[in-house]
Amino acid sequence: MCLPWNDEPLAPETNLLKDELEKVNRRGVLTINSQPNINGKPSTDPIVGWGPAGGYVFQKAYLEFFTSSENVTALLKVLKKYEPRVNYHIVNVHGRNLTNAPDLQPNAVTWGIFPGREIVQPTVVDPVSFMSWKDEAFALWIEQWAKLYEEESPSRMIIKYIHNNYFLVTLVDNDFPLENCLWRVIEDMFEMLDGPQDPLNDGTS
Repeated sequence: MCLPWNDEPLAPETNLLKDELEKVNRRGVLTINSQPNINGKPSTDPIVGWGPAGGYVFQKAYLEFFTSSENVTALLKVLKKYEPRVNYHIVNVHGRNLTNAPDLQPNAVTWGIFPGREIVQPTVVDPVSFMSWKDEAFALWIEQWAKLYEEESPSRMIIKYIHNNYFLVTLVDNDFPLENCLWRVIEDMFEMLDGPQDPLNDGTS
């Protein structure tokens, strides 16, 4: 399985999330990065293992995606009941920035423990770096994907609309020993959108 905005096949560990990813992408949650939660799998595991033999690897569930301002409005309301378990960072191309990251501290999302070595921490979610990545991520819509289509074509207009109006979102489930709650977060967002509409607006648009 490949997504239209990703030319590379999914990583083996991402295939563990395939069904959920397909479901949310069909509803406008355009995922660009994800990982499952892992709690002490052997470093030699053929799907999620890494590093030298004899170690154990850990991961927090993580999801990164583009989505509409309407979805973000509902998502922010839903996330209130998942704090502090879920950390989020939400930003649009204009720099509108929403996060519950404490003091903008990096959040370790992948680490490993190996014989005779310190804990190895190869991946963090860093709010400061995220703001730099935001510029590159939004630029891809215009500089790469939009240029595949004629200037006034419907496809190019859709891509420009996404660039100008969508938000880039990261979610981290900090309780990695428990079942990944991020799919429940997204499902709660959809349920809120499908239910009676709240006239109040939180100003994300």
